[in-house]
Amino acid sequence: MDFRRIEEIYDEQFIDRDWWGDFPAARNLLDRDLGTTDILKLIPVCAKIAYHITGEIPKMVLSNRVPALSMNPKHIALNLKLLRFEISDETRVFVFFGYFVHELAHWIYTGKDIAGLSEEELLYTPMHYDMIHFIENRRVESKLVKDFPGYHYYLYAARKLGLAMGLNVVESRMGYYGGQSEDGLHRGGDGSEALYDYICTKILYPNLLDESNYMREVLSFPGNDVKVRQVNAILKGIKNYADLTYKEVVWYAGALADLFHVKDVCPDNFFLQEMKKAMKGIEDFKTDKQIKMAETVIRDLRKTLNKDTVFSPQLFVSSERQKLEWKGSLGACDRLVEIDAEVAEISDDLLNRAKELAAKIQVSLAMFSGKMDRTRVIYEQDSGELDEDELYQSRYNRNIFFEEVLAPYAILEVVILLDLSGSMCTGDKIPLQIVISSALALAFNKYPNVVYYSIYGHRCGDDGIEITRFHDRGERLQLGKLFSQQALNANADGYAMLYCFDKFKSDAKNKLFFMISDGAPSATGYDGEDAREHVWVVVQEAKKRGIEVLSIGIDNFDQSDMYEEFIPYEGPEITTRISRWIREKFMSMAEDNSF
Repeated sequence: MDFRRIEEIYDEQFIDRDWWGDFPAARNLLDRDLGTTDILKLIPVCAKIAYHITGEIPKMVLSNRVPALSMNPKHIALNLKLLRFEISDETRVFVFFGYFVHELAHWIYTGKDIAGLSEEELLYTPMHYDMIHFIENRRVESKLVKDFPGYHYYLYAARKLGLAMGLNVVESRMGYYGGQSEDGLHRGGDGSEALYDYICTKILYPNLLDESNYMREVLSFPGNDVKVRQVNAILKGIKNYADLTYKEVVWYAGALADLFHVKDVCPDNFFLQEMKKAMKGIEDFKTDKQIKMAETVIRDLRKTLNKDTVFSPQLFVSSERQKLEWKGSLGACDRLVEIDAEVAEISDDLLNRAKELAAKIQVSLAMFSGKMDRTRVIYEQDSGELDEDELYQSRYNRNIFFEEVLAPYAILEVVILLDLSGSMCTGDKIPLQIVISSALALAFNKYPNVVYYSIYGHRCGDDGIEITRFHDRGERLQLGKLFSQQALNANADGYAMLYCFDKFKSDAKNKLFFMISDGAPSATGYDGEDAREHVWVVVQEAKKRGIEVLSIGIDNFDQSDMYEEFIPYEGPEITTRISRWIREKFMSMAEDNSF
């Protein structure tokens, strides 16, 4: 990614104020040059902006995902990688706040307009949804600057960076439509991808239409000249984006979606493609201690300034955990039963894959064991007082004997929780989970004196939460039990995790908890943003108990608002990432326990 050229284009460009409609001029409400890219200093400024506009602090998720991937009026996603773009500090900060204000606009206006709609009314084809998103992006920005003109400057910076990325593509790479996508599928050869990009450009980045190369590429596909005129005719009906209702947005988006033969899939527009490329080349913030501190700042601000508490009194698993109460109707979550897993037939194919992963984990365990294999030596004498002079003589003294006892800090205790909810039945999620859990069991089983481990599964139905016991510490491993995993009902992650935290029976200093799942809480009365936040609070409770939690995603769902450490599924290489994470975690523990 040539950020030098992108910044040059950025400095050259100008976006007319008319893009946002008619709004009054106003001085900037914040000092534009904060002189820092320190996230700990920027997060309170985001909170100040939000509090000024809404009177409260919304939920803010610090994420490594590309911004504006979806409209989510329930929380604000802040992509911290924006602060690591290789452009000037000043521009980085302006763009960062621009994306924040944009997401805040969705939170205010989109959230308000869809609040009264049913789930059925919010179901769209992927193409229809994308067209809604294009128009809605411009609508909410236009509404926000009309109501709060002082924040226009930041929206302007973010919009201009997106434009610069698009212009960079046009000037450096022709023939960017059609051909093979990243998933290996041929798409766009009929001109649909070019038309899709034209609609995005027409609505969000009209400056690009002045580039002759761009329009020549769009019109090079047969039939696109007619469809471009149809797009122009449809969008001509929008006089002022700020005045649109959400119902009108849906109508215009539907008219645009009807221009495409295929509506169940759609490509990324090349502005988003370039943003993804930029993000992929930037290191994640996952292990940055500043991020953990920033998340704590957000939660403290919400608790201090918001009128309504995040969690309200409800029944819970046990009375001593009232601080973890969940806001909402618990439904079946207050009833829990533990059952023993059945033994099923072992698949040779899955077992071989598990053994391959287990071998990688065993190498990490061997290194961990080598560093942690320390003993406490107790010397005794069979009669009389212990003679220290005799003790250290080189000759053998048969009256003195010693006993080796494993030091507590050399023990690693692990609890694994598997997702057995109904969504796991799709694709090869259950087989992959069997491979991962079996590999961990096989690896840990090789070191019975170093690793104590337990494996459980969970799901939630009308009768309550069901915890399935696949293996308990001290038992003989029965791999056939792990091969009996079946998907059914929903999941109540926070409650299941709390129950399994009590499975850490030893006084071991090193405690690891693996959560393997394909999504977020989904049980009746326990779903949505509040449930996800409940999982976060449960993870914080684990830290207080000295338990480190790692979430492994069987599907590539966003987990940053629930877990501090997670591995999203991005293909078969997830097994390599798991092995690498375990190795780094084990060695970090070993170093922390060095004499």
